Amino acid sequence: MRGVAVRCWTAGNCAPDFASFTLDFEPLPGPRTGYEFVADRDYGLDEYELELHEMLAPMIDQGVRLNLTGEPRPRYATFMADTTPRAFSIDRLDNAADGPAIALRVVLVSVRYHLVDSSEGIHQYAGWRAAHKARCLLAGVRPEADARDRAL
Repeated sequence: MRGVAVRCWTAGNCAPDFASFTLDFEPLPGPRTGYEFVADRDYGLDEYELELHEMLAPMIDQGVRLNLTGEPRPRYATFMADTTPRAFSIDRLDNAADGPAIALRVVLVSVRYHLVDSSEGIHQYAGWRAAHKARCLLAGVRPEADARDRAL
């Protein structure tokens, strides 16, 4: 599934809730299984955005992993991410013993950060939302609307 976009923001809000990125979900090459997150492209970020990227890209990854392991959507908290310790060895979808084996690479294709309004919590939420959208689209189901996600 290519081009899964998430755009979160609230116009006129003082809380930091801006996330804007696009992910590609693709199979791992060869006979490998497991999960891989790639966020090392040149996104044209300046030095301040690069600092944010180092902090927020792992939160996108964590949100995707939460979805793939069957965790419920993270509580939408503008400032706080869900930092519950988890063992993220993803071998099977939803961590089910009989679930389909995972052989997935998630590539952060494009990303924008806002120096003031980007936070860990919204990026974790948006990562979970992107994985949810990809799973719905692969199943042939239209993802339900979400007031925070303004991507078409």
